[in-house]
Amino acid sequence: MASTARLRTRRCRPEELGVRDDAWPAGEVLLAADGPCYLLAAPQVSLRGPGLTGLLDRVAPFGCPPPGSLIRAYSLPDSPFPSILLREHEEAPDGVGDAYCRFLDHARMKWLGALQETGPGLCPVLVWQASPDRRFLAIEESAAVSRRAGIGEDRVADTYLGRALLLLADNDLADSWKSMMSLGGVTKARKMTGREFPVWVDLPAHQPALLASPVLARAEALVSAGG
Repeated sequence: MASTARLRTRRCRPEELGVRDDAWPAGEVLLAADGPCYLLAAPQVSLRGPGLTGLLDRVAPFGCPPPGSLIRAYSLPDSPFPSILLREHEEAPDGVGDAYCRFLDHARMKWLGALQETGPGLCPVLVWQASPDRRFLAIEESAAVSRRAGIGEDRVADTYLGRALLLLADNDLADSWKSMMSLGGVTKARKMTGREFPVWVDLPAHQPALLASPVLARAEALVSAGG
């Protein structure tokens, strides 16, 4: 858990993290350190409507439909994401059900507002603990660090899109990941599009590859060095 001490921050260009200048959305990168916890954010980015689905189209295995398709899916009252039978996800294996519920509980309505362009845009943010156990912080922990780093009410700090940055930085990172999954048995297997991206990128089996991204190590070194 992050401490209450003052965050050490640094701003840099994507190239300083080993990322091609055109790989990420335009703008500087904000880095922060708080004890063993680190933050990487794109503070000038606010993704809404086609801007959001355009980025998802670049990182989801099977692209992304236009905003209206996601809006219709996320607006369904009983089984909003993906199209499944009510409560069917509770039996989903491999952490799929838990990832689905995390999106429903913490992010779906914020994504819906961004897609409809009636709410704040989404800002890609990553918050992770470097030691003793390398891990991404839970949603509540990440939100607290993001607020302290100045990600304000005009945009929502979003860790799903933060992990999308790592995929954009390394086109081969997800090559070994399954690109189809099911929330209700083999007969309900579906291709992972931008609509399903938040669940796909949050699956436990995918976290080691994301955490091993050299972008994170470079971010730690840069913010620790100061300057």
